Amino acid sequence: MRKRTAAVLSMILAISMTGCSSGVKPEEEKTNGKKDDGVLEIEFFQQKMEEGPQKGYQAIIDKFNEENSDIRIEMNTVPDAGTVLTSRIASGDIPVLFSDYPTQQQFRQKVENGYVQDLSEQECLKNVEESALEMTKQKDGKYYALPYSRNYMGVYYNQEIFEENNLEVPTTWKEFLEVCKTLKEKSITPIGLMGKDPGRVGHGFQCMTVAWDPEGIEAIERAVSGEEKLENDEGFREVAEKTAELLSYTNEDVLGLADTTCWENFANGKYAMCITGSYARGTLLIANPDLKIGVFPLPNETQETTNTLSGIDAAICVSAKASEEEKEAAYRFLDYLAETENAQTFCNHDGAPSCITGVTPNYEGIEPMMDLINAGQVHDWMASTIDNNIVTDLYNVTQGFWSDKDIDNYLNQMDTSIAVTSAE
Repeated sequence: MRKRTAAVLSMILAISMTGCSSGVKPEEEKTNGKKDDGVLEIEFFQQKMEEGPQKGYQAIIDKFNEENSDIRIEMNTVPDAGTVLTSRIASGDIPVLFSDYPTQQQFRQKVENGYVQDLSEQECLKNVEESALEMTKQKDGKYYALPYSRNYMGVYYNQEIFEENNLEVPTTWKEFLEVCKTLKEKSITPIGLMGKDPGRVGHGFQCMTVAWDPEGIEAIERAVSGEEKLENDEGFREVAEKTAELLSYTNEDVLGLADTTCWENFANGKYAMCITGSYARGTLLIANPDLKIGVFPLPNETQETTNTLSGIDAAICVSAKASEEEKEAAYRFLDYLAETENAQTFCNHDGAPSCITGVTPNYEGIEPMMDLINAGQVHDWMASTIDNNIVTDLYNVTQGFWSDKDIDNYLNQMDTSIAVTSAE
């Protein structure tokens, strides 16, 4: 059902984007700005479900609304936000402001079909770090989003548990396994892992793939194009083998554990480590303000061959179908977001590295991760080069593997899933 729903939504979006067969003409498309007593209300549809970034956005919105009597920004956050946004675009009900992921294929499709406003000449982009801005450049050389924060996947660890057990941050796969063995021998759950939601499984899957096989995502691309099969790829088989070994050191209820529960358990000392993203850092500190945490990259055989998953996380866009009045209001809010003081507020709540110049992030405990990112040992997310429906289906297959740990069946199912979804 998940696959069919995703496929149907993709079909609807593709049809509506042709501009000739949808029955919704550009001039008829709806946007959501409305005036109430002279105040223009603008919806900000944002996709971050974690508590930290939501609080960061809301703090900025509250301040903006206080300082601007003619505009009111209303944040809207819903479950399965990506699917909801796709459906709304297909129906012509496009939020004036929305967050999205500008390095992904689905975003490039929105741009190419005229749904996202060009921001290249807007003041807000002048305060964005050049490297972050370049990551969002589209095929036409223009910029259609305000990149606001970066993300990464890594291993969070409880510094107090490590200190109490005389453990050092591992930099190789062998050292990582030794840490896990030591913790398990002391009846401490080494790793907290969330597997109830296929999306979070997918984040772990991508993290492990990039960490243990620098060409792993490219191997999937070759499988999608029909050049090879994953079951014949030695690097990807090694990823599966290491995943199975890692799973022997996790909590027993992986497949029944939701992200929020996993984060809460880790924040309260039930696990020594937790494989998750930068998006969780602010939420962890909300759950336990006294928590002393660090982050390190999930290690490969050597430091030199270790890579991490990293890309643009929060990025804010404007609907190309909005009225000129709505666009001007949206630009004012983007300019406000891009002010260093306000971006600092978001960074303090979110906990992820900022894309805005002048922001001073709290890198305490995450230096190993930032060193790797600054060294360029990173890979963007799969959806930047692989169709999102294929990626989503691989998440579901991986969730099954986390349950049965059957490597041969897993690789076979990956190939089957890619072949079936590619043909739809």
